[in-house]
This record gives sequence, C-alpha cells and structure tokens, in this order.
Amino acid sequence: MTKSAAPRVRGANSLQLRFMLLVFASATVLALVAATFAYQFGKARELASSRNSVEALATAVEKTLAIGAYAKDEVLLQEVAGGLVRNELVDVVEVVAADGRALAKVVRPGGAERHGATLLTRPLVSPFDAQESLGQLRIRLNDDKVQADADREAYTLAAAMVAQAAVLAGVLYLVAARLVSRPIVRLASALRRMTPGSGERLETPASHAGDEIGVLIAGANTLLDSNERALQTERRLRAEVEAMEAQYRQIFDSSSAGIFVLDENGRLINGNPTVSRVVGLSMDELRRLSEDDFVSRVFNRPEQVRQMIDEAVARGETVSADLELVQQGDERRWVHCLISVQRADGQTVEGVIYDITERKSDENAVRHRAEHDALTQLKNRAAGQATLERFVADARARDAVLTVACIDLDGFKQINDRHGHAAGDEVLVACADRMRAAVRRSSDLVARLGGDEFLIALRDVGPGDAVLIQVMRALIDGLALPIRLSSGAEVRVGVSIGVACLPMHGVEPQRLVRAADEALYHVKRNGKLAFALALPA
Repeated sequence: MTKSAAPRVRGANSLQLRFMLLVFASATVLALVAATFAYQFGKARELASSRNSVEALATAVEKTLAIGAYAKDEVLLQEVAGGLVRNELVDVVEVVAADGRALAKVVRPGGAERHGATLLTRPLVSPFDAQESLGQLRIRLNDDKVQADADREAYTLAAAMVAQAAVLAGVLYLVAARLVSRPIVRLASALRRMTPGSGERLETPASHAGDEIGVLIAGANTLLDSNERALQTERRLRAEVEAMEAQYRQIFDSSSAGIFVLDENGRLINGNPTVSRVVGLSMDELRRLSEDDFVSRVFNRPEQVRQMIDEAVARGETVSADLELVQQGDERRWVHCLISVQRADGQTVEGVIYDITERKSDENAVRHRAEHDALTQLKNRAAGQATLERFVADARARDAVLTVACIDLDGFKQINDRHGHAAGDEVLVACADRMRAAVRRSSDLVARLGGDEFLIALRDVGPGDAVLIQVMRALIDGLALPIRLSSGAEVRVGVSIGVACLPMHGVEPQRLVRAADEALYHVKRNGKLAFALALPA
C-alpha cells in the first residue's frame, strides 16, 4: 500500500492562525468594551475630582469671605476672589450681598463669562449668628479646562486597559501555541510521514505524558493499531477474494453451459463465451447487446422468455423451458433455458442455456415419422384425424366454417397391377405433391388415409366460397395431368372428390368425413373426375 501525500495546512486553514485571529479578535472586542467603560469611569471621576477641588477651595475661603461681607470690606473680598481665580479650574468669582448687590467680582485672566458654564454657589452667613445670611459666593468653573483634564484622564485609563488586553492576548496566544498548537502540528507531521501498516507509532513527549496531548497521542496509536489489523485483514480477504474470483471466472468461462446476466431492462450485463457459441454471436457482438434488448435479439419468441421471467418473479424460484433461438442461416437452433430472478439491488435476471439442437432435431424427426406417411410425407391417418379434430374445435369456438374433402384416385389399381408397386409409389408421391400445391400450405390440411385415399381440410372455407371451387378445380386438373415414371412410361389417374362443410353437414369430425365419403361414392357412380357436395344433414 503506497503512502498518500497528506495536504499541508496553509493560510486560513491553519488552526493556529485561526486561534490567533480568534484570540486577538476577542481581545480587541474586550479591550474596546473595557476601554469604553474605563473612559466613562475616568471622565466621571476626573469631573468629580475637579468639582471637589473647587468646592474645597470655596470651603477654605468661606469664613474669610463671610467676615469681609459682614464688615463690607470690599478690598478683602476682592483679594480673596482674586486668589480663587488663580486656579485654572475657575473662570469667574463673584460675591453677592443678600440684597443682590455685587460686593466683589473677579474674572480670571484669559477667562470669560460663558453662558451655561457650571456654577457653584455657597451661602455666606454671619460669623456671629449662623441664622443671618450675608450673601452668596458664586464660582463659575472653567468647563473647557475641566473637560480637557477629564478627557486626558479617561484616555489614559482606556489606553491602559487596551494595552493590558493586548498583552493578555499575546501571552495567551504564546502559551496556547506552545502547549497545544505546536504539539498538534508535530503530531500531524509525524502521522503524515508514517506508512500505513508499517508498525510505526507516535512517541509521547515526557512533558505531555499526563495531559490531553498525551491522551491524543495514545488514542492515535490505538487507532494505528486498529488500522494495521484492519489492513492485514483486508489484504488477506482481498487475496482470498481474488483467488475465488479467478476460480469462479475460470469456471464461468470454461462452463459447457451458457451463462448470462441481464438487467431489469433486458440488457446484457455479463455472458460467458459459451453463450456466444450457442447463440451464434461473436463476443464483440455479444458485448454490444449491453445496449440492446438481449431477449429480442437472441430468442425467436421473446414473449415466452418474458413470461418465464414474470413466472420466476411470482413463484420466487427457477423456471425452465425449451426455447428456439433466432434463426441464423437454414438451421433451426434450440436451447434448454433456466431463468431465475434476483431482486436485491434492482432486478437482475440470471439465465443458463444448454444447446439441445441435436436432441430437438431427433425429437422432431421422431415426431415427423410418427405423424407423417413415410412415402408421401403427408400427415398419416392418425395425425390427420387429430389435426381435423383441432380444426373443427377451433372453427366451432370461432363460429367459423370448415370444408372437408375425401379424395380417391381412379385407375390407380390398374397402374399398380400393370407397372408394379414401385410405379404405384411414384404415382402416389406425384399426386401428394400436386395436392399440396393445390391448397394453402400455411393453413390447410392434406393427409393420406391409406392406399389411394386422401383427406383435405380447408379452414375458413364454406360451400359458397369461390376458394372451394378454385381448390377443387386445381385438384381435379392437377391430378388429371400425365405422370412420367422413372421407367419412362407415362400414366394418368382420375380423381373423385366428396365435399362436406361445417356446420351444414355436421359439427363432428366423424360426421363430416362420413358425409364427404358418401359424396365421394356418388361421384364414382356418376362418371368420376369430378367433385360433389354432400347433402345437408
């Protein structure tokens, strides 16, 4: 078994790369979320810190300003307010008396009174009586400065959070790559270099003896053991199957029986050389039947084979029959065919054929000798009567007509006495040939009853049909012609014919023959060389 080249992991398919991207993507999302919260938190804290700082300053000078307001010392109030505006967080400081008069007002250099600026107010009460209100301290904050300090603090804290997330992601990636990704890559590389079934196994590093990597390596080694055993079993079974296939192929190819397999559409799947020899097709012609209807191309009566297939399906067993093959040349060929049907995966037809042409020829020869007159090769008395009975049954079943004629040769005994029995035999053979020529050979019957007596049956011919007159005239004229014997002598015979028709003269074979025989003797008594129709029953 050759070792297949395992694909190398590159680009986006790398698990390590995907893990790194996942870690950094997670870290980025986490950093953004943390930075957002840190920014908001830092900004709020710095704003609160700035406000608290200004309020602490206001608290520190509150009493001084209260004394100045009580004493109406505008110089003191002005100096204290000026000290407050030195703070960058303060834009304007204003001391207002209880009656609304401005006692002092100082604007920070570079500052300005801004509409909507944050305003801090502190009440001023008498240093001697806490219930007496002297006025109010108003401080307008430098919102731009406060906002800038808050943003700076917030950005600093957010940057710290992002840096922390990035460092954590990098550390996590390095640790995962060292502890998980690299060992897995080394394990995959080692597996790729191994030859299946070679007995090689993976070594477990000491640092991974008790962790998941060690468990993975142990599992891989177990799988390699199972794979090696499976490969050994597969090789052994494959060798056995190949040996069996070779044996069965030899049996299949050398069998004296023709074996073929057809699909459900009648196309050839496989056939051995004996099939080719029996059906008279070359192997190339036989293979082309995989695209054609094998049954129609090979068997003379394909409907009979299809009926056998249906019967095999219905009965679930093998059926057999003697079948005639499609004739090639002058020879008729026969086979004994066994058909069975398998329906595991779709329907397949299995057939076995044996060449029985010689046996069938012998059977046909025996049957022919049993049914035919040895001299004239016409149907003999027994076969003629059996055929007539079949004709009568068919005509009655179809409500059809049938004509029966009894024929007797006139002057035959004189020829037999004068020229000998051999000459008489020649006359009988010549007359039999002329009778066959006068009737329809595909449908009618001509039989020799014995001596110079003959029987003819014309299917679907009645007393009023022109065919009857035509056949009778052909018989009378043909049999009246001279016959040249092998000795060179020329002889003539006459003929008397009696005719009976079904159903006019009867519906039984014996009754029809008797009526025709009576008509025959009427002809003989009245001049011969003619035919007569029997009287109605």
